[in-house]
Amino acid sequence: MPAPKIRNFVLPPLAEGFIGDLAGAGYIDALSFSGINDDFAADAARFEECSFNSLNAPTLSLRNARLIQCELTQVSAPVFQGAGVHLNDVRMSHSRFGSADAADSTWDSVVVENCKFGWLNLRGAKLRDVEFRNCQFDELDLGESLRVRFTDCRTAVLAANQAKMNSVFLQGLDFATVDGITGLRGASISSLQLSGLAEQLASHAGLKITY
Repeated sequence: MPAPKIRNFVLPPLAEGFIGDLAGAGYIDALSFSGINDDFAADAARFEECSFNSLNAPTLSLRNARLIQCELTQVSAPVFQGAGVHLNDVRMSHSRFGSADAADSTWDSVVVENCKFGWLNLRGAKLRDVEFRNCQFDELDLGESLRVRFTDCRTAVLAANQAKMNSVFLQGLDFATVDGITGLRGASISSLQLSGLAEQLASHAGLKITY
């Protein structure tokens, strides 16, 4: 099963960015947004070679935005509105999100590390070459996933009702409940995870387990 292919990048020297730079939601490049404690709204903007550090945004809105070779570090947002966002070569780390709506988004060569999510909605999303490392979710709702790996992650609920998986490594995702068991087709799981899913799989196949 092929592993995710993560492209490396190095950010150039960055100028300081301000909330006012977001006006008009145009093309924004080589800026560092740091220490902002306010709503951050940049729907439909295009960010290229930018960083977002130590942001405390009650609402972070990036609907239909595009992030190319960007880093997000220590970002806190109880509400993340990211439907339709495009993430290309993005690194996200040590961040915390409450309700994170990324429905119909596109993720390509993305690493998410040491992050916590309340609900991450990826329904209708397309993920290709993505790694989640040491992340925690209350609920994770997956969409179409190709070469996606979880390492040292956990979720209370894994929703796969609308998922389509190809080369998805779930061995590193500890899940308590799975909704939509058939959506796991194409994923790789451990023997221990298989044991936990035995009753659901048997029920789906119309089998009865006797003890």
